[in-house]
Amino acid sequence: MKISKNANGERTPVFVDGVRSPFVKSFGAYDGSDCLELFSRTVAALLRKIDIDHDDIDEVAAGVVVPQPKNPNVGRDAVINLNLPHHVHGSTTNRACTSSLHTIAAAAATIGSGRASIVLAGGVEMLSNVPVVYSEKATKFLVKISRTRSNVERLKLLSHLSAKDWIPQPPSLLEPLTGFTMGEHAEQMAQLNNIPRAAQDEYALTSHQRASAARQAGKFAAEICPIWASSDYSKMVAADDIIRDDADLAALQRLRPVFDRKYGSITAGSSSPLTDGAAVTMIAPARRAQALGLSAKAKILDYMFVGVNPHRQLLIGPAVVIPQILQRNKLTLKDIDLVEIHEAFAAQILSCQRALASADFFAEHFGNGKPCGEIPADKLNVNGGAIAIGHPFGASGARLVMTLVNELQRRDQTLGLVAICAAGGMGGAMLIERLS
Repeated sequence: MKISKNANGERTPVFVDGVRSPFVKSFGAYDGSDCLELFSRTVAALLRKIDIDHDDIDEVAAGVVVPQPKNPNVGRDAVINLNLPHHVHGSTTNRACTSSLHTIAAAAATIGSGRASIVLAGGVEMLSNVPVVYSEKATKFLVKISRTRSNVERLKLLSHLSAKDWIPQPPSLLEPLTGFTMGEHAEQMAQLNNIPRAAQDEYALTSHQRASAARQAGKFAAEICPIWASSDYSKMVAADDIIRDDADLAALQRLRPVFDRKYGSITAGSSSPLTDGAAVTMIAPARRAQALGLSAKAKILDYMFVGVNPHRQLLIGPAVVIPQILQRNKLTLKDIDLVEIHEAFAAQILSCQRALASADFFAEHFGNGKPCGEIPADKLNVNGGAIAIGHPFGASGARLVMTLVNELQRRDQTLGLVAICAAGGMGGAMLIERLS
C-alpha cells in the first residue's frame, strides 16, 4: 500500500530518530532479564535522546516473535512500565522477522491517514527467556486437577501420567507447515541456486569485517544505547558482543555444516546467531515533527509485504519484493544509493542476489525475463549484517532502518532500501529518502 500524502506534506511520515540496545548472544549478557524490561529501557533511552512532552506520544508498538506469556502485549506493558500517559496506546505484532519493519510501516500508514501523530515503533526479542512448554497430556492434566475436589480424584489422575510427560519441550524451530527448520530451508536454497560453501564463508567474513570496521569507526554509537541488563541495575551492557574483530576465513572454512551434516554447506559461521536485543524508532508526521522542533532524518516513501511459496524457497522474499517496490515507485536499482538486506544466512542473501539477476526467476515470478540485476557489493550491507551483528527476531527490521538512515546521512546520499525475509515464506521492503 502506497502512503497517501497531502500537498503540504502535513501527513508525510518521517523517521525522526532511533536507538537500539546492544545486540548480544542469547543466554549471555541479558540472561535473567525479559522482553518487557529490555524493550522498556530501550524506549526510555529513545525518549532521553529525543526530548519531547510524553503527552504528544500516541502509541508504542513492539514486534515480538516468540510469545511472552507474562507480557503478551509488550507495547502496552512498556507504556505502563515507564509510567507514560495512560492515553498512549500500546500494540504488539508477530510478523516473524519482518515484525518491527511492520510496526514502522503501520505507524507510517496510521500517520498518513491522519489518525496518529507520534508513534514509537520497534521490537524486541529475548531468546534467553523463552516460555517453557509441557506436553499436551501434562497441560490437560493440570487443567483437570485444578477442577478436582478430592484427593482420591487427584490420585486417579496422577495414575495416568508418566514422568516423561513432564519433560519440558523447547520452542520448536520447525516451520509448522513444512516440517523443516529455517536452516534446512536455507540449505535447500543453497543447492537450488548453486551457492557454494566457499562463497558463503567469504560473505560471512565480509559481514564481520564490515561490522568490525563500522564499530571501530564509531558508526554504531549513533544508534546503540547502553542498557542496564539486570533488574537490580548491577550490570551494564554497552556494546554488541557478536561481531568478530578477528574473523578469519580459514577458521570459517574449518567449521562443520550444522543443518545437513553430511551434504550441507551452511555452518554456524555463515548463519545469523540466536540474539537478544531491542530497537525503537520515532515516526511522526513531517509538519508535527517540525512544530515540535524535531529534525527528522528521513522520509518513509513506501513499503510492501509479500508472501512466497514456503515449500520452494522460503527465504527468497527480498528478491520478490524488491522489484515490485521499485517498479511501483518508477525506480531501478541504479537509483538506490544504499541497500540493507537481512542476513539470515549467507546462502539466503546470495540466493536473493542470484535471483535478482536471473531471467528465469523473473519469468517465473513476474511473467517477464527482465531482471533488475544484482545489488552492487559497495551498496549492500556496507556496515555488515545480521551474521555479524546478530538477529533478535522482533527487532531486526527497526535496526536495519536506523542503520540505513544513519549511513545515508554520513555519506550525504539520498535513497535507501530495506528488505527482509521471514519465516512462513514472507518478505518485506521499505523505501526511504534522507532528509537531513
